[in-house]
Amino acid sequence: MIIIAKKIDLRIPPRQPVWNIWQGLLLVSIVTLIEFSLGWLETAKDLDSVRGVFNFIGIGLGDALVYLIMIGLFFKIIRRPLSELGFVKPRKQYMILGFGVGVLLFVGIGLLGNVLTKLLGTPAPQSFTVAIKGANYFWEFALLAILGGIIAPIREELLFRGLIYPPLRQAFGRGKGILLTGIFFATLHLEVVRFLPLFIGGVVLTWLYERSSSIWPSVVAHGTWNFLMAVALWVQRY
Repeated sequence: MIIIAKKIDLRIPPRQPVWNIWQGLLLVSIVTLIEFSLGWLETAKDLDSVRGVFNFIGIGLGDALVYLIMIGLFFKIIRRPLSELGFVKPRKQYMILGFGVGVLLFVGIGLLGNVLTKLLGTPAPQSFTVAIKGANYFWEFALLAILGGIIAPIREELLFRGLIYPPLRQAFGRGKGILLTGIFFATLHLEVVRFLPLFIGGVVLTWLYERSSSIWPSVVAHGTWNFLMAVALWVQRY
């Protein structure tokens, strides 16, 4: 008997992922139901107190952990390595590019946000913004910065770039896949006034993932963007 081995495309993002967009959306729905049952989707309270900040950080860590577990189990079921999500070693120049992209996103998205605020009005502040401004001690700010600059970017890049983008790319092509991922990224943040800035940010991060063939430059860019925002909010307190 002759066994013909099927050639596996090892390029990242995978050109022919074995999972589809509906499975990705199902995972998001399952995680959302889990977090709803735990009360994690409720508006954060008492963010100007130590207890409120710890609760906010705990929910953020729990959210990331649930996503990591669910996606890890899913990939175990479909018998695919996590490297297909983009967890591969990037070239050094792309890590540097990721940092530069993060700085540009902070500046560019910030300027665009100011323009939209003048045109459409000031939106309700995000919980992360309220928590940073309500932090009374530097160690509180440091913990929030780690959450926003490291934990949240890994979780969001894993979801949007690693899980959602590859099947969209396969179904619609690279250009439309990048745009649709940006739309999905902006939509799930549930921010009407911030939709355009988040859409642009999502497009840029997805482009970086496609360009670098690794999820880590996107994590660095996303983390730099978030960290600089956290520092700016902290500085504005004084």
